[in-house]
Amino acid sequence: MSVLSLKGGVGKTSVVLGLAGAAVSRGLASLVVDLDPQGNATSILRTHTTRKTVADVLAHPTQATIEEALTPCDWEIGPGEVDVLAGHPSVIRYDSWTGQTFRPKLAKALAHLDGYDLVLIDCPPSLGALTREALAASDLALIVTTPSYFGSQGVERAVQEINEIKRTVNPNLSLAGIVVNRVRSVAEEHQYRTGELVNIYGKSALMKPFVPERIAITQAEGFGQPVGMVKTPGGREVSDIFDGYLTAILRK
Repeated sequence: MSVLSLKGGVGKTSVVLGLAGAAVSRGLASLVVDLDPQGNATSILRTHTTRKTVADVLAHPTQATIEEALTPCDWEIGPGEVDVLAGHPSVIRYDSWTGQTFRPKLAKALAHLDGYDLVLIDCPPSLGALTREALAASDLALIVTTPSYFGSQGVERAVQEINEIKRTVNPNLSLAGIVVNRVRSVAEEHQYRTGELVNIYGKSALMKPFVPERIAITQAEGFGQPVGMVKTPGGREVSDIFDGYLTAILRK
């Protein structure tokens, strides 16, 4: 499943990590593919050094290359496990798209792997070639946004891109839902923008409940651990939300 956004700062990687933590707690075997040149998911998951990275996988989408790029995660919360296809800043050179015939490489590489219950692809905050690679390799796409004017615009463009990839490259792709992140219930602008998203895409398209703005998410990322390990009311609240999201996603 691709997790994407059209702008930085909406908490896309936080959603990837929240879902990975929920999967580990359930005993699932998960893979996080870090396509974001910033590599935040790779860092927060406390991965080991690898001989290859996702950039090498895109250059040579072979079984040998992808196996050398895989690394276990040091999250010790069991009973499941998380592996990571390690990110690297050099992956940015694969983000330019000239309009030529698109031949997906990531999908070809991932076809060499099996045994995972869930694959989460952390996309860069753009609609370049890397996001197209992710969507071409996915059955589902999860859009992350914030309740803002630019966030709503980003959702519209992301939906258009998903439909385009479904039409031209990957007929198995579908929208898993829209995550509205960092919501403050007392903010009138947030209430207006969430209502706007419901009116445009329908209640069923939006993941519920919305993810509230909680310091526990930042704390978890700072310590390199799942948000469920933050033993505060906010940590438990957000962890429960991601667990509910995971249930809805696995049913699709």
